[in-house]
Amino acid sequence: MLKYLKSQLNVIIIKSILGIIILSLVFGTINNYFNRDTAKYIAKVNGEEISFTTLQKMYIDEREKQEKILGKNFFKIKKNKKFKEETYNYVLSQLINNILLEQYAEKIHFNIQDNEIKKIILNMSIFQENNEFNKKKYLNYLSSKNLTHYEYINLIRKKLNTTYLINAISNTNFILDNEKTKIIELLSEKRIIKKAILKINPIVNSQKVSESEIHDYFNQHKNKFYVPEKFKISYIQLTPNQFKIKCNNKEIKNWYKKNINKYLNQEKRQYSIIQTSNQNEALSILSKLKKGADFSKIAKEQSIDPISSKKGGNIGWIAKNSIPNEIKISNLEKINQISNIIKFNNNFLIIKLNKILPKKYKKIYEVSDIIENEIKYKKSLNMYKKLQNKISLIAKKNINRFDLILKETNIIPSETNWFDENTIPKELQNPILKKFIFKKGLLDRQKKLKSHSGLIILNNRQSFLLSIKNFQKKKNKELKDVKKNIISKLQYIKAIEKTKNKSKKILFQLKNGNENILKKENVVFKEYETISRYDENPNLSIIFSMPYPVKGKKIYTVYQDKNKNFVIALLDRVYNEKFSKEEEKIIIKYLEKNNIDTIFQCVLQNLHKKSTILYNKIDNF
Repeated sequence: MLKYLKSQLNVIIIKSILGIIILSLVFGTINNYFNRDTAKYIAKVNGEEISFTTLQKMYIDEREKQEKILGKNFFKIKKNKKFKEETYNYVLSQLINNILLEQYAEKIHFNIQDNEIKKIILNMSIFQENNEFNKKKYLNYLSSKNLTHYEYINLIRKKLNTTYLINAISNTNFILDNEKTKIIELLSEKRIIKKAILKINPIVNSQKVSESEIHDYFNQHKNKFYVPEKFKISYIQLTPNQFKIKCNNKEIKNWYKKNINKYLNQEKRQYSIIQTSNQNEALSILSKLKKGADFSKIAKEQSIDPISSKKGGNIGWIAKNSIPNEIKISNLEKINQISNIIKFNNNFLIIKLNKILPKKYKKIYEVSDIIENEIKYKKSLNMYKKLQNKISLIAKKNINRFDLILKETNIIPSETNWFDENTIPKELQNPILKKFIFKKGLLDRQKKLKSHSGLIILNNRQSFLLSIKNFQKKKNKELKDVKKNIISKLQYIKAIEKTKNKSKKILFQLKNGNENILKKENVVFKEYETISRYDENPNLSIIFSMPYPVKGKKIYTVYQDKNKNFVIALLDRVYNEKFSKEEEKIIIKYLEKNNIDTIFQCVLQNLHKKSTILYNKIDNF
């Protein structure tokens, strides 16, 4: 369970990253307090208004930031309705979160001292003259903003409290005990929904598509309807494995003699150990061993090493060149020799040399197959390099004579069938080869079987020489060739739009208490689904944004599933799955150390849940 929980927490982290930088608002919204528009407000957060003017200013600021980030691409999407809506919602959510954090900081008495505020005001550049605080400038500023000295101090305090709260969460393992409880509640929450699925496919073929719609779609998407450029490639491929190499017994014997040290079994030694945590105990054991006590018996009874003690202290065979330093310094050279006490970390070792297996050269018959492969590989590599050099030299001299290269090297090239960028033969799927084939100017497409790529040497001991055998230009398709596809596409688009409108209509009626619409539209809630916050579900945020049912009122929402079907979901039940105390500790420890964003998310979700947020729709934003 714990392993499962840890893996699920990783999922939560990915899904809980906040897409906002609250600090950018902390001082950015300070003008909200100077320029209130009492006639218009966009939202109220626990009675505190967000003015239309403030939202407008922040929206403009955000658009300017986007323009700087996106550059020329910004102008392509700046009038896009969805993009504008997302920006609007993003800015409004930041303003709401900012006020919620301000109110929360005040509630938990997160308070900055007057002396610190005084320092800040004295050092503000707008109140400076000749690098000193100018009281007259300060008072004129307050007068222009219609603020008293104390109102301004309280305003600065409110903003700084929020800044300090955010910094406290970001820079420490700060979580209040009641917040820990709320985070656990959020993460353990599960929701059961009933689903009615409005499927797309059954109505696709019944959608009517006119000739004018077909022509319009074709004209608008002409650049998508084409036959891609196609190639037939003639090529030489070199690898060391392509050469048929022979190897005789005399070569094997000579190789064995020259490289005999490669076929040596290193000397091995077998040791046993007794490990203790107390030096006096180690001295006592060593004394017993010197008097002839059984090493194996003492190791079983008194050694604290959990593995070797079960084997009478035996730690197995170790190659001489791999012996650990702790054993080397014991200088044991004779069988059954026992070491003095050796300090090992905070413990103490006594080591015994049990056996020695001397180094031994393998017989030629034991390694003849290995030697044969080594000789063949060396020969084939030499032949590969010679042929590689020969082809490279000829290719450089004959830039437009692929045919001459084939003649002089007596090589029969490989040839492909027709292919395009989506059907590249397996042998040519290396990125470097693809670049040579498809990038214009690297291979002459007119001089078929003449122009070549030059020898291309790849990292995996492969070389290629490419030449175009045949080539077909990219060409646009005629309407008659794609008409059926366009009809299918338009039918599918219309089916989605029709089902979308139907789902919106049903949802509107359900939210207004009219359940008769279900019978009228033949919609039935059949499927149940239990959803956790850490599920791999693309609609997780939609489902968990559904408010809790109040006084028996049914809560509905609609979303699209992975098959583009529209799902009307009824929130059937909300409950918490109990974590064990150990699981809770793991969650909190993990969150404190590695999951600042999740903490922010949980804190803000909690504040949203406990707050009253009213929205005032204003036209022509």
